Amino acid sequence: MAGKYELLYSETSRKLILKLHPRLKPVIKSKIESIREDPYIGKPLERELSGYLSVRTNRYRIIYKILEDKRVIQIYHVGHRRDIYELFGEEIRNLKNIFPSLK
Repeated sequence: MAGKYELLYSETSRKLILKLHPRLKPVIKSKIESIREDPYIGKPLERELSGYLSVRTNRYRIIYKILEDKRVIQIYHVGHRRDIYELFGEEIRNLKNIFPSLK
């Protein structure tokens, strides 16, 4: 897979990254750059989160989706492992389309 992918952040992921402790921000941003270079490093999620991938960094997880045909990675959620999957599951149940411009 030659070349980097474009990154798109959901409004939720932007807010969550801004709220992170200053020491965590560079770690998360570095992991997101790793995803950009090799988007398939993440673990495929199951059940209601099928189609999304998750990558870990310390005790945090980054949930994202790859749009291979557009060479885009959508960053959906960033959070602590203890509740990220429940929070993101609730978010996708409540929102029909987090990225309305990419139909």
